[in-house]
Parts: sequence; structure tokens; C-alpha cells
Amino acid sequence: MEGIKDLKNLALEAIEKRSSLLKNEKYILWKIKKNWKQIVSGPIGEKTYPKSLFDGNLVVVINDGVIYHTTIMYAENIKEKINTFLNGKFLESIEFSKINYKIKRDLLDELIENEENRGTIRAGEIPRGNVREKNRNIDSENKIAEKVKDIVLLPEEVKEIHENIDKIDKKYEDIAKKLEKIAIKLKKREKYLKNNGYIQCENCKILFLQENKEKMCFECRMNEKNRKFQKMADLIRNKPYISEKQAVRMTNTDKSTYYKARDILAQQTYNDMLYYCLEKNREISLNEDYEFEIRSESREDVEKFIKNYVDYKIGSDNEEVFKIERKWALRRLRKDMKFRIENNRRY
Repeated sequence: MEGIKDLKNLALEAIEKRSSLLKNEKYILWKIKKNWKQIVSGPIGEKTYPKSLFDGNLVVVINDGVIYHTTIMYAENIKEKINTFLNGKFLESIEFSKINYKIKRDLLDELIENEENRGTIRAGEIPRGNVREKNRNIDSENKIAEKVKDIVLLPEEVKEIHENIDKIDKKYEDIAKKLEKIAIKLKKREKYLKNNGYIQCENCKILFLQENKEKMCFECRMNEKNRKFQKMADLIRNKPYISEKQAVRMTNTDKSTYYKARDILAQQTYNDMLYYCLEKNREISLNEDYEFEIRSESREDVEKFIKNYVDYKIGSDNEEVFKIERKWALRRLRKDMKFRIENNRRY
């Protein structure tokens, strides 16, 4: 059997080495981009995109902050999938870059001119605007300056600023004066924001507009949700048969996080199983003489995938339930594989 495996590996290597293009990173990147959703699949495949490849490092952009931390967690898994797809160790590492479609601009400008965005904008940030509006934005700066001048600081607020500035060494007096002006302006801005309904996030301390009396800004809330989800997902991985009540108590989360973690873990496992089966079909097509060996070798792995999938989805060790879910999973897998194969042939 070892000899057969060696021959199979040699055959695969010979086929891949026939094309020198495979050693060209531009070609490799093109191949990854073309098959990205097939390789990664699921929400991660939909909301990420390979941007560049240099010296074995693949840069992947993420346009959804909600899945950012989840994607990073599966970095090694994604790298292995890509290398498996390419039939070689072409990637050494993966770097993720979160796209932020916001730019920093004068916050008071945003408050005056973009009231329609209230509640969705972090302090100091606005959505990337149209370049044609640049001149209009410049004209509005005079209005902004007037708004700042209208803010009056209390004596104790001014005193606090002066006390902090006085701590600066006298030899930096010029710098201290500039810092004092900046501190006063920032304090006025803070007061202006609070007068317009902004509150301070209890976690990161930025100012934000409440939507439903929440105490944290949107980004901190998303980070907290991701943290809770990760905690629950790790628990379910280690104890797939744990009950909802136990899991919620042990992770200090809630039942929606429990069921969400189960659904996502099950879907990720199914996607991995689908990808694995597609790759094995591809391997068989390249090595028809070893079809029996490849199928035998794969059968045990597929059964493990199915068991993990059912465990995550149902959370029960009941044999009858497992048989029903196994049958359903195989039927779905056969249908999805047929669709993927036909779709690839078409294009």
C-alpha cells in the first residue's frame, strides 16, 4: 500500500510540474481568485477576497467586520485548503486585512451635514463620500468653526486642562501652548457631541450615538458578540453533546449564541466535507488506476466529517437520530457535489 501511495504522489507531482506556470505567483493568485468561493465556501468565502500574493504570503481582504475575528481563527485551515487545492505547498502564510469604508474627517461637519447617518457613525469617522462634494465640504468649515466658538467651557474644565499643560517642562513652552489650544478645542467638541446626544462607550471610551439605550459602541458590541460566540464554539467543539442550559451557564452567554454556534460549526464542517469530497473526485480523475485505493482511503474521513456534522447540529448521541441525519447529509452532499461539478464543467 505504501508503494501505491508513493506512486500516486509521484503521479500528482508530475502532472503539476508539467506547467511552469504553477511556479509563477501571478498565475497562482489568478487560480486562487478564480476558485476562491469553491476553496473557502460559506460566509467567509462570500465576504473575503484574495488580493495579492508575494513570496508565499497571501493577503486576503475582509469587507465584513462581523466575521473578521472568525476568519482569522480559521487562517491555518484556509491555508491548508488552498495548498491542497493547488496540490503543493505554495502558501507559507496568510495575512488578513479588514477594509474600512470610512475616512476621518471633521466630526462637526458630519453632524451638521449628514444627519441622516446619525446613529451609524463613530465619533471622528464618516462614510467615504463623493469626491464632487469636496468643495462643498471646504465651504462648510467656516460654519463648523462658528459652532465650536459657541461652546463655552466651565471654569473647572478649563482648570483641568491648564493643570495638565503645566506639567510639561518649561523648555517646551511653545509646544505646551499649541497643546493647550488643541485640548480646549477637543473639549469643546466633546461637549458639542454630548449636547447632540452622543455618549461615551463604556469599553473603548469613544463617543457614539445610542440606538437602543446600549452602553457600548457598535464595534465593541460586535467584538463582545464575537468573543461570546468563540467561547461557546470552543465549548461545543470539546463537548458536542452538552445541553443548552449547561452551555449557557458555563459560558455566561445566552441560548441564541448556543444555537448560532451549533449552526455555524455544523455548516463549516459540512463545507469542509463537501470540499474534501470534490478534491477526492478530482484526485480520482487524475489517478484513475488508483480509484479503489483513493475511495477506500477517503471513506473513513467522510464518516468522521458526517459524525462531527451531526454532533454539532443535533448535539445528541442517539443512534436513531444519527442515522436519520446521516442519510439526510449524504443526500444533500450528493446533490451539492453534482451541482458543483456540472457548474465547473459549464465554465
